[in-house]
Amino acid sequence: MQPASASTSSSTPLLDPSAKTGSRYSTQSKQPQQQQQHYPMRKRQSSRNDCMSVRQVGATLGIVLLLLTVTSLWFSTLDDTNGGRRPHKPSSTIREPSTPPDSLPSDPFAQYIYQEELQLNYGDSSSSSHNNNNNGQEQSKPRRTIVVGDVHGSLVGLERFLKKVEHNPQRDTVILAGDIVAKGPQSLKVIDRAIEHQIKCVRGNHDDVVIRWRGFLDSIDAAILEEYEASPAFVDESSIDEAVGVVEAGAEADETETRFAATMEAFFFQRGINIPSDLDRRSEHYLIARAMTKAQYNYLRQCPLILTIPKEISLNHIPVHVVHAGIDPTRDILHQRPWVLVNIRNLLKDGTPSRKKSKGRGWAREFNELHNRRSPSKRDFLVVYGHDAGRSLNVMPWSIGLDTGCVYGRELTGYVVETGLIVSSPCPRL
Repeated sequence: MQPASASTSSSTPLLDPSAKTGSRYSTQSKQPQQQQQHYPMRKRQSSRNDCMSVRQVGATLGIVLLLLTVTSLWFSTLDDTNGGRRPHKPSSTIREPSTPPDSLPSDPFAQYIYQEELQLNYGDSSSSSHNNNNNGQEQSKPRRTIVVGDVHGSLVGLERFLKKVEHNPQRDTVILAGDIVAKGPQSLKVIDRAIEHQIKCVRGNHDDVVIRWRGFLDSIDAAILEEYEASPAFVDESSIDEAVGVVEAGAEADETETRFAATMEAFFFQRGINIPSDLDRRSEHYLIARAMTKAQYNYLRQCPLILTIPKEISLNHIPVHVVHAGIDPTRDILHQRPWVLVNIRNLLKDGTPSRKKSKGRGWAREFNELHNRRSPSKRDFLVVYGHDAGRSLNVMPWSIGLDTGCVYGRELTGYVVETGLIVSSPCPRL
């Protein structure tokens, strides 16, 4: 080792090469002889130090390897539970996530299916109840897969769109790109119509809040809920439609929401029940969740975060992934964080996903720029989404945004996967 070499070289000046027995240097020659006697001891001591150093290094390396192993196992556990870096296999059952707040909320009521692949089923045309003429006409028309933007409880808007595209459940598969409920006046009737026509869906951020509210309410004793809604603390709206209308009424809506949240919090707290901290207290979501039937609730919560359409039927023969809000362009499509899939609008300068439009750039622009910089491959895919009414119809090579503000009296827009056709129909001003 280096310290031992330094000691050896520093001892050489003490040896006097001219010292001889009987010379005038003979009295001084004892000093180098003594030094020569001590030198082997110092060498043995250095050897012991070397051995101790080797043992210390070995022990340190062992500890480091142990820490790395434990850390790797810990991260792998996180990956499996939060939709992080490991792919999630399609699931046909509803799972309760164990996720941190930066994913979906960590309460046990945010049940979700991460990803599913669309199983095309257009029905058996031979068993159709249509007359012979209609059968012949329908069989001559091509089958279609139509992704539709945010409906937001606008039943009239949805019915107008289905009429315009001449929707037929026997040959068409319709997919709602999230935010099926809330803001509009007929959320539950929209769900009923979706069930009736076997319409597919993905989960939106408003759907997610309603699902979590319903899960929370189902965990509370029914007698306590009845007591709350019969008490003066309850914000008394005569019907769900009127309640939703109040929430959409600007300043009055803010006052109603604040009063609702405060009185609800106090009532349940006095009975030892804590509402999850990240659960939106807006009365609209609560009332929709409270009014839903079991069938409506089951329909809404079975909407996956990602619905994958097989490449065999798409226009460019690449997979089409339907999500509500978008994706993080820096992650693989099946390694996305659930919070991102239902909330993202922009990416900040440091790459952080954000639901706000005031800072950063749109995720779709970043995603398309990254995709355009690489050569075509089997990993190419198209993302179809809603959520961002501020950017309205947003068509890019690798992504299509379909939220055209139906709930604000603009349009409801759909994308036909097989042909690339984009269809819009007017929505009523609510």
